Order: sequence, then structure tokens, then C-alpha cells
Amino acid sequence: MEKGVIDKSVDFVFGVGKRTKYLIGIVVLGFVLRLIAAINLSVSADDMHFVTHAINFFSAGRLETYDQSSGLWFAFTSMMYNFFGTTQLASRMASLIFGTFTILVIYLLTREFFDEKVSLLAAFLIAIAPFHIKSTVAEMDVMAMFFVLLGMLMFVKALKNKRLAIFALSGLFMGLAIYTKVYPLLFIPSLLLYFIYYNYKEKDKLFSKKNILMVLIFLSVIFIFCIPTLTHNILLYKDKGFVDLQFTRSFDIGKNVSEQYYGWDFQFNAKNDWRGLVFGNSTYAVSNLPLIFLPFKWIFIGDPIVFSLGVFGLLLILIFRKENFDYPVFLGLGMIFALGFLASIMLLPKHYLFMEILLVPLAAFSLNEINERLSANTKKNIVKFVAVGLLLFSLIYLGLPPKAAIHHFYGESHVGQMIDFKDENIGKGDLVVVDNRIYTGRANWAFYDRPFLTGYEFIEISNTQDSIEGNLVVTDIYFIECVSDDCGWGTVKNNPQLNSTMEGLVSSVKKQGILVETISEPREEEAYYPIISKSKEEMINIYKLPRAQMKAQVMLMASQPRNWFLYNVGYEPKESAFDYYNTKGGLDSLLDKLAHLIVFVAVVLAFLSPFYVLYLMVRGR
Repeated sequence: MEKGVIDKSVDFVFGVGKRTKYLIGIVVLGFVLRLIAAINLSVSADDMHFVTHAINFFSAGRLETYDQSSGLWFAFTSMMYNFFGTTQLASRMASLIFGTFTILVIYLLTREFFDEKVSLLAAFLIAIAPFHIKSTVAEMDVMAMFFVLLGMLMFVKALKNKRLAIFALSGLFMGLAIYTKVYPLLFIPSLLLYFIYYNYKEKDKLFSKKNILMVLIFLSVIFIFCIPTLTHNILLYKDKGFVDLQFTRSFDIGKNVSEQYYGWDFQFNAKNDWRGLVFGNSTYAVSNLPLIFLPFKWIFIGDPIVFSLGVFGLLLILIFRKENFDYPVFLGLGMIFALGFLASIMLLPKHYLFMEILLVPLAAFSLNEINERLSANTKKNIVKFVAVGLLLFSLIYLGLPPKAAIHHFYGESHVGQMIDFKDENIGKGDLVVVDNRIYTGRANWAFYDRPFLTGYEFIEISNTQDSIEGNLVVTDIYFIECVSDDCGWGTVKNNPQLNSTMEGLVSSVKKQGILVETISEPREEEAYYPIISKSKEEMINIYKLPRAQMKAQVMLMASQPRNWFLYNVGYEPKESAFDYYNTKGGLDSLLDKLAHLIVFVAVVLAFLSPFYVLYLMVRGR
């Protein structure tokens, strides 16, 4: 009698099979490395944009943000804030969770094309992949690629057994990917081309009724998860005459109205540089090289092992092992649209994470071939020694100065430490004053849930407090100084007046306050390793001015939500958002309710999807 899922689950966890032990060890290793990254990696400007827009996203009833045309990452992250608090780790839970489960998905996808050994090696390579690990930040790419890979896995499975339900599941996961980040749309034509290739190879009738039905089901399920974004833009246009930034840029809809909101953003007038993509001399890069080369350069710098082994594996298959030709076709078709489109307009390394991931099966194939050749000569299986060597290389590489991926892996960032200090030491009723040399996004993020003023605001209030009506209240004041003179702006050196004013404020605070904390982090331009490296850069000094007197009106003002990238932090009140719309009738109201229902379903499915991966692992044992 065939075992049930529960019996298989028990066997999977407690069985003595080597595969189970190896996979558990690989997943644990991958999780630990990504947990360290989530805690330690510093932040970028985009991080500070997204983490604030995630605050209360779900409870405010948002469907998307103005610049992303998507909302699932924000909804998921807002739930993480509810569970764990608004911390740096909570902001990166999506990348931590879905990055870890990508290890199992890449194992399953590789197994569809190669054997068990190659699949285990693929899981190991993605677990220790430096570029993927350093992507464990508060951005959408890791989560989006998890769903893309899962959608690809189900698509390949559906092609093999022609089951409509699996095509629907493939569409579901691709839909979740698109609602996480828009560019996974570019993988849909890739999968449809692979559908044509596979049917041609198997000599199946391409336009049979079943094939047409399978494709229609696949596309229809994807469309369901596009409804929230489409609804937001349709109803916003009907109410206010403009659409979000991506729709504005792509379709030139309502630009005369939305320019007041988006005109400052590079993307408002950005167009694909197709000439620069192929011939170089691009508007978007200082290099004269064709833009198509830059993503390959970034992946090589970010993960030289996977890139080199992946290219070698591709050559091995094309020259010697043509029986494995399906995966090079899958890889080429999988990359062609996303790589071409993104390289012609969005030159940020993080957007090319898919290249590293899709090269992993080829790298694993290459590694397995090398192991078999060497083992045949030495009469020993050397793959374990190679694995240890690769792990050591990865751990060393993670400590080098940041290149294609941001910031140091070892040594906690000053932003994370600031938030930890606030949560442990600064009361809800205390006043925080933040040096203006600290990037505004970092201040809004770290201290949004405490009354806080910028240095400039505090100076102005100190000079005029006597004229402010109201009673005096006693509060502890915490002043956050940027010791390095530039904490995230990168432009303070060009603004000597700002630096001079803040230094004057620091001098005044030092006379009245007590230095209670100094926060340091690894120097960005130097390698850093625990225990071995001693040198850190002092970034933040925190001073406490105990039992200071402030007017109650000042404290009220300091507690008001701050506006950041067009939204009040926390969307309070939600009706004040520039892109808040009112429905114009019963049909519009029904569409709006449907869109919000789909958001709820998408969030539930996002939480359940890692368990589905575990189910696939158990069922396939």
C-alpha cells in the first residue's frame, strides 16, 4: 500500500537516507548564512524607501505603491512588522524565508533536468551563493524569484504530465511573483516559448485543444493576481486622472496630471535604450560597452564560482553532453526577455539575481562532472572536500569589500544597531533629535514610532519655544549624531553649511548631555572578518539629555507622521495619500472589493507557499 503524506513526512524527517540528511544540513546552512546577512547587512537608499512604505500597508488597505505597481512584498512585510515589531530583521523576513526555501525549489527544478547528485549540488551552491546571500535585504527580488522558480518548476512538471491543475498552480505562482515585483512578467513569454520547444521535441501537436486549454488556464490564473494593480490604476484614473509611475512611464497616461508627483523621478521619462543594449555608448552607463555585458560582469563579481562553473557546464553540455540539452534551452529562453529588457533600462545589480539562480543547475552539473573525472583517477569521491573548499571560499568572499552586492556580511550595520538601541532604551514618550547628516530615510525608518525632530527643526524650536503656547512637559531627549559627517547621503561634503550647523548643535548637546552609546560598523572599503579584523568606523554617537523641558505642543508636533516619498509613514490617515481614490459607483466598488480580496488571498498563499514546497519534497521522496 502506498504511504500517505504524513507517513512520508515522518520518513523524510527521521529517515536515515543520505539525501534527507544532506538536504536538511544544506537548508540549515543556507538559513544561518541568510540570517546573519539579514541582521548585519547595511541599508541602501531603496531599502529606506521600501521599509517605510511597508508600515501598515496591509491594514491601510493599500493595493500597491506608486512606483512598484505591486504590493505583495509590502503586504507580507507589514504582517512581519505586526508579528515581530518594526525592526531591521522583520523588514528582511521575506528575503530570509523565501531565500531559504529557494534552496529546496532549485533542488526540485534541477531534478527535473538532471540526476539526484546534480540536484543536491545545486541546492548546496545556492545555499552558499554570495550574491544571493547578500540579497537578504528589504527588497522584493528574492521573494519574486522564489515564486518565479516555483512557477517554472510547476510549468515543467505540467509539460511532462499534461495535467491542467499543475498548469493552474504554475500560473498561481507566476501571478504571485508578478504581484511581488513587475518584471517577472518577462518570464511568461520565456515559458510559452519553452512550451513550444517541448511540444516540438516530443512531436506533440502544438495547437491541440488540450494544449490551448492548458495555456489559457496558465494565463488566466496569472491574470487574477494582476487585478489589484489594474484595479488601482483604473479607479485612480477615473477619480483623479492619472495612474502609477510604471503605467505612466510605459503608456504615457495622464502625464500632465502626474508630473507634479513623479516629475522628479528618473523613471518618469525613462525609456529603453535598445541601441545601447547592443552597441554601447548608452545614456544609462558611463562605460561604452554594450549594456548587455554589464549584468554578466555583476554576476561574475558577485558570485565568481557559480558564474564560472555555470559557463563551463553550459559548454560541456553543448559540446559533449547533448542529451542534457533541455536545460540550456530552458536557461536561454528563461533569460532572454528579462535580461534584454532590464539591461536596456534598469542598471542595478539586484535585478539580475535571476541570472545567478538559473546558472546554478549548470554549475552543479559542471561540478559533478569534474568530481566524477577526478574521482575516477583518484579512486575516491572528492566532492565532500570540494564542497568544504567552496564553503570556505564563500565565507572568505563574503568578508571582502562590497562590490556587486551591497555592504559587509560580517559586523552589524549602524542602522540596525540604532533601531536596537531605540527599542531597548528610548521610551515611547521620549523625544529623539536626529542629526540632519543622517539620511532622511534612515531617520524616518529608525524613529518613526517615537516623537522625533531633525536637527534643523530642533534648533528652530529651541530658539522660539518661549513663544509656543502650552504647558511644559518633562522628557528625556536623545540626540543621534552622525560621527562620520555623512550617514547615507553621500553629498554632505558638498554642503559645508549643513556640516557646520550640525557641528554647532553637537557642541551644544555635548555641554548639556551625556554620551550613552557609540555605534560602529566595518569600513566599507576594507575587508572585515570576525575576531581577525579589529578596525571599525565610528558612525553614530547617542547623547541623552535627561529630564529636559519641552512644550507639549512641540511633543505633539514631533509625533506627527512624516511624509516620505509621497506617502505619510504608516499611511495615516489613509485618505490623505495622493493616490487614494474614491469609487464612482456600484461596479467600481465591487471591483475594489474584489481586488482587496485577491490581496488577502495572495498574502495567505505567500505564507502557505513554503509549506507547499515541503509537501513537494515529501511527495517526491
